[in-house]
Amino acid sequence: MRGSEVDFSPVRISRGSEIHVLSGTQGELVKINRKGGVLEPVSTPFPTPIIDGLIIDQIWIGIWLDREFRQARMAALPIDIAWENGSSREELRTAINSHKGSDLVPPNSLWHRVLDSEPMKMGKSGDNVVFATVSGIYMIGVQATEVWRGLLPRWPSISSISAYDKIVGIVEFPGGISIWSKAGGVSVLDRTNGLEIFSRVIDFGDSVSGVIFSDDGGWFVMLHEGSIAIMDKIEGEQRIYRTGSPVLDAEFENGDWRWTGWRQDGFLSSTGVNISERENVGIAIMDGMVLANDGSWSGFQNYSESSVIE
Repeated sequence: MRGSEVDFSPVRISRGSEIHVLSGTQGELVKINRKGGVLEPVSTPFPTPIIDGLIIDQIWIGIWLDREFRQARMAALPIDIAWENGSSREELRTAINSHKGSDLVPPNSLWHRVLDSEPMKMGKSGDNVVFATVSGIYMIGVQATEVWRGLLPRWPSISSISAYDKIVGIVEFPGGISIWSKAGGVSVLDRTNGLEIFSRVIDFGDSVSGVIFSDDGGWFVMLHEGSIAIMDKIEGEQRIYRTGSPVLDAEFENGDWRWTGWRQDGFLSSTGVNISERENVGIAIMDGMVLANDGSWSGFQNYSESSVIE
């Protein structure tokens, strides 16, 4: 076993080269090394939930969304300095009521922006950030300079539910920047200008919750009700596998997809989906180690204890 527990409930890992960042349900952040060891005290730079985050060029960039206060913002924090606690929840409430909410910023931030529409998802493209809001898609540099902006993709066959659809994946791959919607819409954008170069709608028989790409393994699509879809190419056919409960993260290792999720670890082999039960919920998998929602690390569950779902 490796790694050390954190004293908050983590919801995701932003992966870097040597340092990763865990974020929690109430805006907590902590840096960890590649073995899961905590590098400095937990901080809460801003007192609202973080819906997404990523690391580019030793800078962590995150999106905070507070539905109660109807405020969303982005900020960039340098990895190489210690992070500090920011304003309290009550201070934020007072500032918003006095129309000075934008004056409160995460300490040590390189830049900070209040967004004028609700954000949904963010991803990388080279050394740039691509993020989607309900009003459009944007590419910015790590210093917040705008590269391009565009309209959200439109998929005519699912347009009747577009008001309830949302972007759940922004994933760069050799063909461009892929945009995935909850209802199965897929669009590929040109990196240089954001123009659409490919579009399709995939009927997965379920809503999409997340997407991961591997150069060797292809596409791993997590579906809401407890299934996964594997695709060799974005324009190809999907193979659906039932997992029995929702999958939350995956990695392609030694020729196989392996994942963690709602009280299970699993992997895909020639015999089908192999499931091992776990006592908690795995929210991330990294180099064969699983981070659970209680903040603990443990090894990926032993294959020999697996049961096969045909």
